[in-house]
Amino acid sequence: MDDRHPGRPVRILRRGAELFCAGLFAALFGTFMLQIVFRYVLNDPFGEVVTVTETYLMPFLVFFTIAALQRNDGHIRVDAVYINLRGRTKQAADLVIYAVSAAFWIVVIYATASETLFSLKMGYEVSKNFPVPLASAQAVVPVGGTLIAIRLILQAASTVAALRRPLEASAGGAS
Repeated sequence: MDDRHPGRPVRILRRGAELFCAGLFAALFGTFMLQIVFRYVLNDPFGEVVTVTETYLMPFLVFFTIAALQRNDGHIRVDAVYINLRGRTKQAADLVIYAVSAAFWIVVIYATASETLFSLKMGYEVSKNFPVPLASAQAVVPVGGTLIAIRLILQAASTVAALRRPLEASAGGAS
């Protein structure tokens, strides 16, 4: 599937992720404004704003942003080497980058999901002042990592398809 022309389910998921991220940003801004009002107008800081912001909102925003940047080819790479690659060599380098990055995120997902399940099993809480299961905060990493890994796998599949196209075209022209 060409990533520039996704099917309807991919467009729906993409739009849902964008709306979720916009909602998170609005919630982050809202909690920021709430803290200003409580701290400076009412002179009584709302203590859980920092916990909610640092534990949930900011990490989710980071992972959703990374996944969106990956979709738009905004990942970090050493361009001194990459910029000199052309054609199939560049596509092959892309495939290696996507595959290694996806493998890394799969390891991260496995490790953090195991830790999340352990915290859930042990009944750990975020804090005594905020009695919410710690696993709810730890789940940010495996969920965000899954989004990134899916994006990388889709890009790798698209690159494999692009690498195969010239071979099929030249094989068809030779017969």
